[in-house]
Amino acid sequence: MGTIVAILLGYLLGSFLPAYFITRTLLGVDIREIGTKHAGTTNVYRNVGLWPALLTALYDTSKGILAFKLASILDLPEQICFVSAMASVAGHVFPFYLQFRGGRGAATTVGILLYFLWTEWLKLPFSTLLSDLSILALIVLVLFLTSRRGDVVGLFVLPALALLVMLRMPDRSHFIVLPVLVLLTINLYNIISWRLIKFREDIRPWRVLIRPAAFLLLVLGYHIGKTSFMFLMSVLIAIFLVLDLVRLSHRRVERFFHDEFKFKMFKEAERKRLSSMTLFLLGVTLSYLFFENDLAIAACSFLILGDLAAKIIGMNFGKRKLFQKTVEGTLAHLVLCIYTAYVLHVMNFVPLGVGMLGAIAATICEVLPLAINDNVSVPLFSGIVMKVVKGVIRG
Repeated sequence: MGTIVAILLGYLLGSFLPAYFITRTLLGVDIREIGTKHAGTTNVYRNVGLWPALLTALYDTSKGILAFKLASILDLPEQICFVSAMASVAGHVFPFYLQFRGGRGAATTVGILLYFLWTEWLKLPFSTLLSDLSILALIVLVLFLTSRRGDVVGLFVLPALALLVMLRMPDRSHFIVLPVLVLLTINLYNIISWRLIKFREDIRPWRVLIRPAAFLLLVLGYHIGKTSFMFLMSVLIAIFLVLDLVRLSHRRVERFFHDEFKFKMFKEAERKRLSSMTLFLLGVTLSYLFFENDLAIAACSFLILGDLAAKIIGMNFGKRKLFQKTVEGTLAHLVLCIYTAYVLHVMNFVPLGVGMLGAIAATICEVLPLAINDNVSVPLFSGIVMKVVKGVIRG
């Protein structure tokens, strides 16, 4: 019964939309039919004015916290109070009296996130908190300067925040991670709706966006042992290599995959060469073959995250050329690799200095116009640098 009461309480508090009522009162129009057509602070500011927008922002950012506090007064368990807070987001997005069409819920979710960052994350030791905030601030600064788009910045910094929180406070991370996931969903919706990220015709978007799933390979390699993992990778390489060789040696097969098959697997540039998928698997396999597991994980992580950031930022916001890449894409690659090195340091995989030098090496290798494909050269070069530095440190 308490759970139902908490959910209803949060939903009702969230469903009250000051943006709608203020605009209806002052202008006699529905805020959802003008401007961006969202019942939110920004739309009120642009179409009604500053003070109505401030009132809207004050309530919208507070309603989730208010739901949490009222549920606490009812002496409900903390987890149920949190459910009440998140129900206020649902109420904001789906108000029953407006045909379930309200705002996007960003302000309400931000309010909940800030509250739990204040009550939970700030309990960490000051030095830990400062280092975490510094690395996140670096990501925000670099990505904002390169893209000038808040939603694009959020696409990277929100998962970065969630991962750090899960590492620092695993037992209570859900209070922060769930609001972060909601905000990330809103970010993705905005990016898709406003087409903030576009891909060239020769780029397969699904191959770029699915790149983080490659971390599953690294997780698997960590848990099943090196011998079993090397066998698995050998099988995968064999499958992709056979597919490539058949495609490259038979004209009919090539036309099928490049011209007739509706699901475009291969890029146009791969019509006469091995696919990046095959080379990626080769790069991962060689990294595990030549380096100890921790360094292999770091080297492959630089490849996965750095390449993802470089492609998204470079293709969409790159303006200044740097060899065959862009300055903006290279900076995005570097900052994500630095973040990766920091996280691996927090997880006790790689010493911070070793990881940072590996991140720099990976970025240098990525930007230089080398004859070897990035999928192979980046993990190998960064792995060699880290192995040498680690050996020097050990003496």
